Amino acid sequence: MWGPTMWSGLFFGLISLFTPQASLPDTQALQGELQQFAQYFQIDAQRVKFRDSLLKNPSPFLTYGGSKACVVHINHNDDAKRVWSHFVNAGAEGASQAFLAFSSGHELTHCMLAEPGRRASARQALEQQLGVMFSSNTQFEETLADLVGLAYVAKVMPEQYAAVLDRLRDIRQDFSASDPEHNSSNSLRGDHVAFAEQLVARSAAKGLQVAQAQP
Repeated sequence: MWGPTMWSGLFFGLISLFTPQASLPDTQALQGELQQFAQYFQIDAQRVKFRDSLLKNPSPFLTYGGSKACVVHINHNDDAKRVWSHFVNAGAEGASQAFLAFSSGHELTHCMLAEPGRRASARQALEQQLGVMFSSNTQFEETLADLVGLAYVAKVMPEQYAAVLDRLRDIRQDFSASDPEHNSSNSLRGDHVAFAEQLVARSAAKGLQVAQAQP
């Protein structure tokens, strides 16, 4: 059972110690992403804060969401830098910026879901769309966060959408054994991305009513 606050991370698998360490974006970069994200999706931007941290966790970003505030930690741990390097090493020009957009959208979705009254209704709507029952709230949140992250990339860097989608699907499958609650790979489809976008768009309330009315 979840309490009033919770931690969420982009990734909880392990990476080889021989993977190079890539520098993570700074708080100013994520603040810029927040302002852009808020143009498309319904989020209380005033609740969101960014903080440089050094946490013993392999996830590059960790979000601590509560009813009053949401803090996105940029984790400068060495393992987290290796994970970030693994994520952005897609071999395509612009991949780093595209994965920053995706990761921002992913973490900001956790912040949206921490707002009072949003989590339960969103879970019900997404389960109906996907035809599944999530095994936990964590699995639900990570799936929706991946889908919204992809929707955000499609808005701001459409030329990188396919590359990010393919890379994300591969990563989620590769680490499904060690990180099953982050394995959204079966749900990463264009129609599901479009549904998730509608669910949390600036007209989110209307979109949610439409989703719940569908058979």
